[in-house]
Amino acid sequence: MTPDDARHVAPGCLPTTRWFMASESGRPLGQTHGPEPSAGDIVAGPGELAGWVIVSVTELRATCAVRRFRVVVRPPG
Repeated sequence: MTPDDARHVAPGCLPTTRWFMASESGRPLGQTHGPEPSAGDIVAGPGELAGWVIVSVTELRATCAVRRFRVVVRPPG
């Protein structure tokens, strides 16, 4: 979200991002939130996907002040 986009967020709404993670075969792996993801980044934080590599990112249609991304990940190594 750019600073210009943030001006259009309803009062009381905090802009955020939601990741919908999937394996390379398309199997859903759950959801999380964080900064805007980029291919090549490493998934941070606690949980079983920590350390996995982001293979691709597709931005989905936003809802309210939430940017949504489909994030395809693979295990390290």
